[in-house]
Amino acid sequence: MLGSLRPVGRAAEDALATLGDGAVRIRITRTAGNVRRNALYWACLGVAAPMLSERIEGDAIDVEMLHRILKDRRGLVRVVTLPSGDTIKDYDSTSFAKMPENERAAFVDWALNTLSKWLGCDVTDLRREAEAA
Repeated sequence: MLGSLRPVGRAAEDALATLGDGAVRIRITRTAGNVRRNALYWACLGVAAPMLSERIEGDAIDVEMLHRILKDRRGLVRVVTLPSGDTIKDYDSTSFAKMPENERAAFVDWALNTLSKWLGCDVTDLRREAEAA
């Protein structure tokens, strides 16, 4: 039994905050790929999402929605055609865990460059802000 659970980073804080005060079961698994790159990616999303939300009309963008937007722009979603002819996008069809490290690295580099363009800042400033969060 663990005595405490401490989030590291904004995405982990948000995830832990949604749990409330009830009992929680944690499963520890071996991570695949570059954990620091993955953490930087999610931290950058945490910085960018509220800033981008200020520039749009309607509901705010959260990190999960921004992640899906980036996956969609990069073509990392599977389009499913329903019997009715309607199409839906399966955003879970391509996961970071299943990507080879070189593809994951290329996606993260592309995503951070894309976010910095959308925000009108240098990618190093975005990274620095995310690392400080």
